[in-house]
Amino acid sequence: MSQDLSNATLFEVSWEVCNKVGGIYAVVSSKILEALAAFGENYFLLGPDLGNNPDFEETDEPCWQELRQETDRRNLNCRFGRWNIPGRPKVILVGYRDRYDQSQLLFSLWNRYGVDSISGGWDYVEPVMFSTACGEVIEAACKALHIPADGPALAHFHEWMCGGGLLYLKTNAPYVGTVFTTHATMLGRSMAGSGFDIYKQMHQINPKHEAGAYNITAKCSMETASAREADCFTTVSRITADEAGVFLGRTPDVLTLNGLDLRVIPDYSRDRSLAAASRQRLLEAAGRLLRRRLPEDTRIFLVSGRYEYHNKGIDVFLDALGMVNTALS
Repeated sequence: MSQDLSNATLFEVSWEVCNKVGGIYAVVSSKILEALAAFGENYFLLGPDLGNNPDFEETDEPCWQELRQETDRRNLNCRFGRWNIPGRPKVILVGYRDRYDQSQLLFSLWNRYGVDSISGGWDYVEPVMFSTACGEVIEAACKALHIPADGPALAHFHEWMCGGGLLYLKTNAPYVGTVFTTHATMLGRSMAGSGFDIYKQMHQINPKHEAGAYNITAKCSMETASAREADCFTTVSRITADEAGVFLGRTPDVLTLNGLDLRVIPDYSRDRSLAAASRQRLLEAAGRLLRRRLPEDTRIFLVSGRYEYHNKGIDVFLDALGMVNTALS
């Protein structure tokens, strides 16, 4: 069913906004044109302020001037601007490192939502602080920009790393509708990465026990609370939805299948100069690694993504390379 979103405001939060780390960067950046078509200037992205975020350009716009007054009043450190990709969407980079007393923040999450953070290291604590600060910024934006006025305010959070912001809004700004998306459950990724076929024995798995065994209790606890408390819970595939039902205790409301907007991909068949330059750099890098000069007609096969040997199919990729090498020799 088609819905009029012209008066709605969407805040989208991801650790990978202006921060190319993994696949969610591609998911978020490649759908910008569609998001802008639906929400226009009422679309805001929030990411971590790392000091040197690529493709981020600070801008001075009326909306930022109004919002900056409110964030300054709350001592929220933010940078405001645009993401220099097709569509140039509005972006708020959020500072978080000196914002919270870590123990108090984690206790409040336990006290209100049962999030078990006791075993979480810095790779857990840092995203929780970031996303909680994003929740504060969204609350500040709603006040400064008088949202909602003629339409609803929505906040979309990607992965457990952004769950703290969702829980902050649940407590402090419940008028903001929340959406939580998991692209792969933390437990499913960990077990599958170790070679365990989760789909054959999914209903025999004890999520809490296995999370402890893989030392991911804190992350799984945050993910479970986020899925449970979100107004709308989504995953990107049917098999991830099955995982979520067992591991997180909630069946997704909507499947948001990943797609590809070809408008944001250059047509290399028309202009080969960029591709040729990239190929030359790859040959030079491979030559330095192998300590020999590679011929210009060298065949190059690439795979990219997080280094997860089984989950990302690197094992299949290497086997395929061996078969290609045999067939071409």
